Amino acid sequence: MSEFDDSKRAALERQGWHCLRCGTNIHDPSCWPGRSGHHRQLRRAADPDVRHSPVNIIELCGSGTTGCHGWVHQHVKEAERLGLIVPLGRDPRTTPVRDWQGRWLRLNQDGTATRLTAMEAATLDIDRRETE
Repeated sequence: MSEFDDSKRAALERQGWHCLRCGTNIHDPSCWPGRSGHHRQLRRAADPDVRHSPVNIIELCGSGTTGCHGWVHQHVKEAERLGLIVPLGRDPRTTPVRDWQGRWLRLNQDGTATRLTAMEAATLDIDRRETE
């Protein structure tokens, strides 16, 4: 398996086989719109140390044009606000992501996630309002 395949598998396990954005159970391969690994920071521009690592990979329902994966690519600003896309110049290792249950998570290199504390999440929201 490739590093990308390993990271997709880690993301599925970390997410409990749910789409990170909508929570759809993506364990059943017969479910449509299926599932796909999404690079939070563009594959061609990401630091090689994190490009295909679990901190940069999430699993979403759909493809790059359908389901939540399609939504992410069609709503870039909102996806950035939610950490589903990490803009160039930011580090996926320190950029939290919001899951379908409204929890803010920091993704870890080992394929796990750490939930932000209420204070960290509140600070994040304040910081985001100031930059909008």
